Amino acid sequence: MRRFGTVSVLLAVVLLAAACGGGKKINAPSTPSSSTNAAETTSDVCKTTQLTASEVGVTPTTITVTVVADTGSTLRPGLFQGSVDGVKAWAKYINANGGLACRQVVVKAADSKLTPDDAKNSITTACQSSLAMVGTTALFLDDMTPAEQCKDKTGQPVGIPDMAVLQTYAAEQCSKISFAALPTSGSCPYTSGVRTFKELSTTTDYYFKKYGTGSLHGVFLVPNDLPSTISASTPLFAADEKFGVKKDAEFGISALATQSAYTSDVQALKTNKSTFARDGADYVSDVFFRKEAQVQGVNTVKVWDCSLQCYDQRLITTGGSAVENQYVWLSFLPFEDRGHNAELDNFLQYDTAPDAFGAQAWVAGQAFAAAVKSVVAKSGPNGITRSAVLAGIRGLTNFDDNGFIAPTNIGGQVASTCLIGMQVLNGKFVRVDPVTPGKFDCGGHVITLSLDPVKAYSG
Repeated sequence: MRRFGTVSVLLAVVLLAAACGGGKKINAPSTPSSSTNAAETTSDVCKTTQLTASEVGVTPTTITVTVVADTGSTLRPGLFQGSVDGVKAWAKYINANGGLACRQVVVKAADSKLTPDDAKNSITTACQSSLAMVGTTALFLDDMTPAEQCKDKTGQPVGIPDMAVLQTYAAEQCSKISFAALPTSGSCPYTSGVRTFKELSTTTDYYFKKYGTGSLHGVFLVPNDLPSTISASTPLFAADEKFGVKKDAEFGISALATQSAYTSDVQALKTNKSTFARDGADYVSDVFFRKEAQVQGVNTVKVWDCSLQCYDQRLITTGGSAVENQYVWLSFLPFEDRGHNAELDNFLQYDTAPDAFGAQAWVAGQAFAAAVKSVVAKSGPNGITRSAVLAGIRGLTNFDDNGFIAPTNIGGQVASTCLIGMQVLNGKFVRVDPVTPGKFDCGGHVITLSLDPVKAYSG
């Protein structure tokens, strides 16, 4: 779907997609930490090599990358500014630590403006001026043809590498030149109909260990504004059921819904004396859900479950006591771990307004840097081409960004099997699984589900 008839539906999609990564903002630490994964280049090689303009976006002194992100739409100004800030912070860090391939990194920003046309235009602009796209966060990037047919310096359509933060459409998720810092679980190739998903038991393992096997039954809220928003949630809910959470009821909810719209959802919690509740929409939706439950006196729910979208300080500031005990699950180290991981500390030093989009953009930048360094190690600093970088990215099968994320097969487009559980306790995000800073829970097992994510929706 390329166009939407109303501003309200478009805004709903924006809010729901923002749920994929709106993390908590904190102040940067006062004391910088050094990283064992610094981006230095061997000085002798740089001194003895006559550098050339080996590729589009590469000069003897610079490597240019473009971050394509939705930032300038009047519907949601600055929506993914965190991704832009994260890539720029990464470049400053790289340049302060010797550069990349004996060159300084230059970052250009292209505003995709929450439209398919602007997303495609941004890719075309990046193709003409940059070695790669880093930190891509464009909700309506539904056509990767301009990226896949992008010509290199010799005129060959090798494609422009895309190191993404958010891949909304299967066209980008399954593209041969697009790689997410935190890959999705859906199978590729895919266009529509039945799709295979690999889902992880980590969250339910934790819940059943704490509350008892078979103890959870509850209500699922599915963001239902568009098929794409439904598709993002139904595999997760299907996995919960497969792992042993009984479904009492399933409801659709719009990202534009007010608190009163949650009345029947909460009544279902009361009628069924539900012990589990999961909201697949953004943190605003979760706040309304929790506040309505507080108003109606719901007291049977043991697990209020949410994913990355609820790792946002605004969940706490706007939800207050209503969101106490809320669980959220992350794929990267929480900002509360500062001081325990050098890479996290570097990110927080260089990004002065850090959020979860910025964190993932930083990881995307470091993955790109690792690929470039692998090319330099093999072919020297003049071996930097788009084809070589793509090969380098595909070789990142166990990338952890110095422990900032769990080991991830970025090159194979395979999601990690590790998570971190956080819970709101006394008005703060607190680690609960595992409790040790810098660590991930990698003990879950993976199951394979095959379903049509739209038809599986029963709300």
